[in-house]
Amino acid sequence: MRMAAPDPDPTPMPGKTLAARTGTMLHLRTPTWERAAAVAVLIALAPLFTIAGAKLLLQHERAATARLQEELGPRLAAEQAARNARASLDATVRRPAMSTTLEALARGLPADASLWRAERTAQGALELDVTTADPDKLRATIRRAPELAGLRDSGQRQGDGTMLVSLREDAR
Repeated sequence: MRMAAPDPDPTPMPGKTLAARTGTMLHLRTPTWERAAAVAVLIALAPLFTIAGAKLLLQHERAATARLQEELGPRLAAEQAARNARASLDATVRRPAMSTTLEALARGLPADASLWRAERTAQGALELDVTTADPDKLRATIRRAPELAGLRDSGQRQGDGTMLVSLREDAR
């Protein structure tokens, strides 16, 4: 004589997965065609549930990102400003002092030329205005001096009886 297998317990068990519990419930309570229809509906709805879940997760993550940006924004801006200040300070320390540049310029200028203006911009560029009777002679002299090789002609204009030549050296 054969003993009948006991019916599985339809109450959820902590160790069983959701799929196993659903399968057990479908197996116990519904006829075969209804079970097949329920499985087909679950299969058809699975992508929609996945998309809906992903949208919920995305919304949650975007809110968390916005909150973090709001909280950390001032700190990140301060860190960026400090990095920029360090880079600017480093560039300032590494470039030659203005006195060194002026000494090299004094050695490199022709006898008839004189320095009219010397300025270092906030970005570190050197701008010079030199008065001379012969701008071509000045340019040739500057090209021959290796310490002045970075100076580029940025224009010239007529001054009081002389030419005013503007020179510029970009920041390094």
